[in-house]
Amino acid sequence: MRKIKQTVRTILLCGFLFAYTDATFAQITLSVKQQPVREVIKEIERISDYRFFYNENSIPMEKRVTVNVKDSDIENVLNLIADQMGISYVIKNNQIALSAEKRVNVAQQTRKVQGTVVDDLGVPVIGANVSVKGTTNGTITDMDGKFTLKLPYAEAPLVFSYLGYQPQEIVPGAKKELTVLLQEDTKALQEVVVVGYTKQRKETMIGSVATITTKDLTQSPTANINNALAGRLPGLIVNQYAGGEPGVDQSELFIRGKATYGNQSAIVIVDGIERDMSYLAPDEIETFTILKDASATAAYGIRGANGVIVITTKRGKAAEKATVNLKASIGINQPIGFPEYLGSADYATLYNEARLNDAKMTGADISSLNLFSQQAIDNFRRAKGDNSDGLGYDWDYYDFAFKPGLQEDVSLSIRGGTDKVRYYVLANYFSQGGNYKYSNAGEYDSQTRFTRYNFRSNIDININRYLSTRLDLGARITDRNAPGTTAGRLMTICATQPPYLPILVEENSHPQNEEYIQQNPRGMLYGDNIYRYNILGELSRTGYLNEKNTYLNGSFAMNLDMGFLMKGLKAEVMFSYDASEGRWINRKLDTYKDGYREYPKYATFMPIEGSDVYMAGGHYTGAYKTGNKYDIDQTIGNGFSHNASDGRTYIQARLDYNRLFNDRHELTAMLLANRGNRTVNNELAYHSQGITGRFAYYYNQKYLMEFNFGYNGSENFAPGKRYGFFPAASVGWVVSEEDFMKKASWIDFLKVRASYGLVGSDNVSSRFPYLAFYGGGSGYDFGNNFGTNVGGTSEGNLANANLTWEKARKLNVGVDFTTLNQRLALTVDAFYEYRFDIITDMNGDGIMGYPDIVGKDAALQNLGEVSNRGVDIELSWNDKIGKDFRYYIRPNLTFSRNRLEYKAEVARKNSWRKETGKRLYENFVYVFDHFVADQEEADRLNKIGYQPWGQLIPGDVVYKDLDRNGVIDDEDRTAMGNPRSPELMFGIPFGFQYKNFDFSVLLQGATKSSILLNGAAVFDFPQFEQDKIGRVKKMHLDRWTPETAATAKYPALHYGTHDNNKNGNSSLFLYDASYLRLKNVEIGYNVSPKLLRKFHVQQARIYVQGLNLLTFDKLGDVDIDPETKSGDGASWYPIQKVFNFGIDITF
Repeated sequence: MRKIKQTVRTILLCGFLFAYTDATFAQITLSVKQQPVREVIKEIERISDYRFFYNENSIPMEKRVTVNVKDSDIENVLNLIADQMGISYVIKNNQIALSAEKRVNVAQQTRKVQGTVVDDLGVPVIGANVSVKGTTNGTITDMDGKFTLKLPYAEAPLVFSYLGYQPQEIVPGAKKELTVLLQEDTKALQEVVVVGYTKQRKETMIGSVATITTKDLTQSPTANINNALAGRLPGLIVNQYAGGEPGVDQSELFIRGKATYGNQSAIVIVDGIERDMSYLAPDEIETFTILKDASATAAYGIRGANGVIVITTKRGKAAEKATVNLKASIGINQPIGFPEYLGSADYATLYNEARLNDAKMTGADISSLNLFSQQAIDNFRRAKGDNSDGLGYDWDYYDFAFKPGLQEDVSLSIRGGTDKVRYYVLANYFSQGGNYKYSNAGEYDSQTRFTRYNFRSNIDININRYLSTRLDLGARITDRNAPGTTAGRLMTICATQPPYLPILVEENSHPQNEEYIQQNPRGMLYGDNIYRYNILGELSRTGYLNEKNTYLNGSFAMNLDMGFLMKGLKAEVMFSYDASEGRWINRKLDTYKDGYREYPKYATFMPIEGSDVYMAGGHYTGAYKTGNKYDIDQTIGNGFSHNASDGRTYIQARLDYNRLFNDRHELTAMLLANRGNRTVNNELAYHSQGITGRFAYYYNQKYLMEFNFGYNGSENFAPGKRYGFFPAASVGWVVSEEDFMKKASWIDFLKVRASYGLVGSDNVSSRFPYLAFYGGGSGYDFGNNFGTNVGGTSEGNLANANLTWEKARKLNVGVDFTTLNQRLALTVDAFYEYRFDIITDMNGDGIMGYPDIVGKDAALQNLGEVSNRGVDIELSWNDKIGKDFRYYIRPNLTFSRNRLEYKAEVARKNSWRKETGKRLYENFVYVFDHFVADQEEADRLNKIGYQPWGQLIPGDVVYKDLDRNGVIDDEDRTAMGNPRSPELMFGIPFGFQYKNFDFSVLLQGATKSSILLNGAAVFDFPQFEQDKIGRVKKMHLDRWTPETAATAKYPALHYGTHDNNKNGNSSLFLYDASYLRLKNVEIGYNVSPKLLRKFHVQQARIYVQGLNLLTFDKLGDVDIDPETKSGDGASWYPIQKVFNFGIDITF
């Protein structure tokens, strides 16, 4: 790290020395003979810090002049030129204005200019800055967007700027009345798209891309920007199945769905380099773009099959003065919701019913059952819950354990520069507090807390006319604190612990308890041999964990304009170094095992008569015994460990060519070579290298053609298999530019485009899968009493020397359309992808691998094939009503459907059981048919062994025998519903602005998605962790009983395991996971510019935000969030709902 810091300091010093040397150069040495004045001016600008302004309509720039000076000041040079040209000039700072008028006093040239500043909808911009470039002379626009300003000289350039808009520079000339159009920053940014190592104008873009800006990202107050993307971009599928635990809440991202059963992750490019984006601060991001088709991703070759995410960070802008932005917000976060489980009274009622059903199934003696009395049930129904009234316990564990948390976000940035040096510097602090109660009730504060620190410094330096450089430094630190337990364990306790059991056992006067009470001054935790963990103990007595990770990203680039060799030719060399490291502080309380049972090391206690005493309620007055082997909490551990240190170097060299011939023929070309190295923990480095190229020809910006390619190598494969050529071609036609379209004046822009190409993926699950190797074996024991051991070796994984990259052929056809004076815009893309040579793990479920007798797993193979097709749609409408009301709506939609064509599937007897020919990750379930009607039907089914999961009784589930062989087996499972990841995802952003108020909303949703649940999410009294029995939910009130047989939705109750009714592959528990979520709401107010002027503030905005405020779904009485991960749902930490208040001030 010391070497990194020294290198960075050297680069910074060199860059500033270049800038300083050039900026202070004021003596001119020039020798030209009969050269056009235009070329003479360019040469002066190249060798000095001066910049010229003039009106080409009034000054003959092709007139030839002669200048021969050495170490002369600028005025002598200008006098020579002015005498030969018959013109005059004025010098202001480092700016020179040329005028066709005869030289007069500056005072005689001054005059007034006035005008109006409007936005792209013609709405006046209030409080826009208007200034004479290079001076302090300026004003701001009034409530009607109007201004009046005195010019110091005739050719004085005016600069118009307003926060959130692209600045404009205009030379009024002879005009006295101006109308100036300012374009919103976000729109201007979206007109130029970063794609395939280069930038392209949107009007000539042929590939399929989608872009948003920082304005969209900052509307979501979340620590991880992955969670801010849902519903924002057509073509992007975002699922937050990981939940909402602070610091580990990253959403999964898929571009155009899932087109492979192999690795599905898109690569992420930040400022031209592959990097992680998860914890970038939204305020440091300028644009966020996804590249979707082969034309856009071919440049990334064997890494581009899953699509590419391209992020550009903010850079400096030349301006009269720097802008300082302070943004601060504070908010409340809390889990979006918890499932509701039944209280003690209903639990006891259903418990009795389940135990009676079990007795009926097994033939047990009902009189021997230990059931809740009706008096106890009645007491539970009247109880307060904490047994202070002696009526028993009735706990809502979610309410006991969780509370709202506090989160803060503060950003300070400085942006500015001159024509020579531009800079952007940002510092950001984000803190997300946790939601646990009682985290400070123990020896340590174990509250979950995630803190993120971001720093960025992007500097651009124009050394001279031909040479420029940029230096980018980014750093971030993440600091996560958590209890010594896990969120999964806490959530599981809340979802499964019976509500009638205590959390702290009551202290009483029994003499055997006196020592226990004295040794445990913070209370005696309840625990027994079944319910071994205690919710309060996990929150307050397990210690804490702390993880801190540090990331440093640095890149340095030199750009050379080689126009002196060939017009339009440029070159760039870039070097980057990224480093990351992390560490864990482990001050947690461990667990211990006794057989298969795992116990905590904090002391727990239970009545000496057993836990059944709590079934009757009341105050317990007897003796206690320990629930595990400890009668006092054990000592917290003290551990320290390092995360893997990761260092990456990357170097690339690039040539760019862009030239317009005869105002019709535009040629663009790019050739790039790169090489990357990555070292993890000083182990053998990873290497990659490649060549990327692009050639484009645009005729009259009407007929568009592009060819892109990547030639890349990956060491994941054997020599001879490492390199691949990935080409893509695309064509476009701007129909609206045709003569026959001129009559269709209502069409502003219409472009059709198509692309086809080949891309790949080199992601494999292990390193060097083409090499066979030996690893550690069991060894040999010999000698006296076999006391000597010699370590052995054993054969490692089997190798495949022919393994190579996964490939995808991609076809895309798209239309871009705008009408009604740019108010309505529509983009539609239809796509088809065929993925083949998928890198396949032969040991996966349902794949024909090696039999166990071989002794080793089969090697990875290229054999899978998957097709994927769909459509992306984005529609936008921007308009205004009257003078002060502006509104917009920009719905987008993504639909993708895949199909498994081949994957060496094991033989199946029936077509409905085959995965081949169906979508990836289908839910193969037993199809619910009906509930057993009566004992006669139960006896008949039991006699023939209709199902393999034990005896049936009335109310149990009967599944369909699809193959009609008389029994239920694996061949009776069939695909139902939809895969978990939605096939269709959409977003509807809309909003309005009225005077100083603005309002924006994002509705986000998904459909064509199913969730298959089991365990605590849907089963009654589910068995888990071998011997624990869970709780029941409201849905189980709608179970089968003889009285509800005609209307029941769920089967008869059973206590613990019942693989027939509680089957994880039952269609009874397959649900439609479609949802519509009120993802974001933001309301803002811009403070009046007149008021701000008194405090020298450019702009101030106050805003409130909401995240994940409302959800509408089809899950009904299941009572879970639609983004809950599949499975039991018990350990899933809900995603966060956030209410936020902030200010945004620019000086």
